[in-house]
Amino acid sequence: MHKSVFSEYFLLCATIISCAMICSAALMILISTEFYKNEKKESIINATNEVIATTKLSIASNGSVDTAFLKNVYLNIADTSGIDFTLTDANGGALVCSEAPPCSHAERNIGEELLNGITEDGFYDVSTLDHFYDEAYFNLAYRLNENGTVCYLFAREPIDSLRNYLSKLVFAIIIVMLVILAVVFFALYAATRRLIAPIRDMTLAAKRFGEGDFSHKLYAPDENELGFLANSMNEMASSLEAIEENRKSFISNVSHELRTPMTTIGGFVDGVLDGTIPPEKHRHYLSIVSQEIDRLARLVRSMLNISKYEAGEMELSTENFDLMPIVVRTVLLFEKRIDAKHVEIRGIDRGRFMLDADPDLTQQVIYNLVENAVKFVNEGGYIAFEFSEGENGMNKVSIKNSGEGLKANEISKVFDRFYKADASRGIDKTGVGLGLSIVRSIIKLHEGTILVRSEPNEYVEFEFTMKAGARKASEN
Repeated sequence: MHKSVFSEYFLLCATIISCAMICSAALMILISTEFYKNEKKESIINATNEVIATTKLSIASNGSVDTAFLKNVYLNIADTSGIDFTLTDANGGALVCSEAPPCSHAERNIGEELLNGITEDGFYDVSTLDHFYDEAYFNLAYRLNENGTVCYLFAREPIDSLRNYLSKLVFAIIIVMLVILAVVFFALYAATRRLIAPIRDMTLAAKRFGEGDFSHKLYAPDENELGFLANSMNEMASSLEAIEENRKSFISNVSHELRTPMTTIGGFVDGVLDGTIPPEKHRHYLSIVSQEIDRLARLVRSMLNISKYEAGEMELSTENFDLMPIVVRTVLLFEKRIDAKHVEIRGIDRGRFMLDADPDLTQQVIYNLVENAVKFVNEGGYIAFEFSEGENGMNKVSIKNSGEGLKANEISKVFDRFYKADASRGIDKTGVGLGLSIVRSIIKLHEGTILVRSEPNEYVEFEFTMKAGARKASEN
């Protein structure tokens, strides 16, 4: 049978509370019973002291037990106190008794063993006095020795008063417990529902999250564990929603990037095969097909590299090396395009700049950033390099180019896969929009940072950090 968290928690709390109240009630009854017994003992002792004084005075005055006189005294005190008194001789035989006839002491004496246990200091017990009586009483007994006359005085009171007291006490406790339990259970029910409500909302939200609906947000005003969990689930939903949007965008972008060159390739190849394209133009269109195939290859290779970086499968082969030769070689690779735009190169005429990194991956970072700068630098503009050493053990490299720059809303997106700024779409027709994403992955793999700055119609600057390399002793 299915049990909800609500029912299990409610039953557990109700059981604990009920057991606690039952134990408290039992303890209260026990304490009250002992208190009642002590009170009853005090009342019997007070009444018996009066009888003892009168009995001793009578024996001292008459030299013996005046049964008639003491009978009247015992009856009067018994009427007012509800306590019966019996005076026996040294052998336990009854001399005077306040009981209504027939007296229970007339036919037999109190046992010698019991008499031996009674002293002048008194004997108190709640019992049948070794079955002398058919039922239990509050019993008090004293040994009297007055002018050589030894006798025993017994006082007893029925325990019906204790039974009545206990029945009233138990009834009152039951009524109070039922009222308290009703109030407590109502409050517990309301509190449990309030406590379980966020869990039910989380269960519903988790189900929606599993179905791909991340719009449901949890409300948790309390600053406790459930509140923290609800906030964590809201953050998780936002992250999952962003991941889902990225996934959809990624699939859409990949599909677009693959479809465009494949459509071009298919159209030109079909044109060559069906004779639509004349033979003298085959070479021209086949060269376009080759370029599109290269573009597809770069796209697939870049996607594989990004997957390796993010999956942690790319292993670094770090070493201490000088970055400047890599920068110079990379710039020379773009010499023709740089000259065609009449671009000024600044900041590469400096000494050694040591890094502790993977040279091949660092070369890819420099290549992608320089390629990006060459693409978007304006005619007659500049590309400036800046190198800073030893800030918190990290060296800083900056590559800045003049040009149109980036808009404020584009800066946060330049490292996204397949993203192309509006201004770049007409300029960068061969790129696949993965270069800067690869750069960020490589920098992150080296535990460095990368950021972009831009002023519209002025410049774009990419700045990254990598661990500083050690210089040779001769260079210090």
